[in-house]
Amino acid sequence: DAAGYSSPAVLTVNGAQQVVAFSGASVLGIDPRTGKPLWRHPWKTDYNCNIAVPLVIDGGVFISCGENHGSALLDVAEDGSVTERWSSNGTSSVLRNEWQTSLLLDGALYGFDNVGSAGPVTHLACIDPLTGERRWEQKRFGKGNAIAADGKIWCTTMEGELVIVRADPGGFRELGRATVLTTTRQAPSLADGKLFLRDGVEIVCLDLRRP
Repeated sequence: DAAGYSSPAVLTVNGAQQVVAFSGASVLGIDPRTGKPLWRHPWKTDYNCNIAVPLVIDGGVFISCGENHGSALLDVAEDGSVTERWSSNGTSSVLRNEWQTSLLLDGALYGFDNVGSAGPVTHLACIDPLTGERRWEQKRFGKGNAIAADGKIWCTTMEGELVIVRADPGGFRELGRATVLTTTRQAPSLADGKLFLRDGVEIVCLDLRRP
């Protein structure tokens, strides 16, 4: 396989640590001690754009990619066989992470759903990761990245906005929005009550402890 773009992740699968990584055409688990592939599942995305990092959810491996591909929750057996507990692909997919890794919070999965092949339209979505059912979708939210903290989703958009959203599977609730940066694809960073945002020009620090 050609290389993908995703960072490898150390995940616990079947009670043992594995390095779970994407190539351009599949996702695979690797023994971290020997480098031996333990399992592999085909996951071909246009332009080899498997970018978002896999997650372990309820013992399964969750994967999601953009370029109009989709998402799946994989069950990996001890013999290395892989089955899809659910999958949602193509134009009707519930979640297509272009470069952003989704966020699991209190049993709900929040992420950016990119429409089309590197298309300009991106929704913010919340799904049930165990079934693939969409909880809600905020249409045309915009491309961005995000972290979760304090019961909130802290989003940066490509237009340089900071958008704070309540992490609520019951519905979309925006808490605040401000333009802070120029164009960026970077996720925020949070440390010691301070939120760090950056673009190609500067780094901004917001002290969240201040009233």
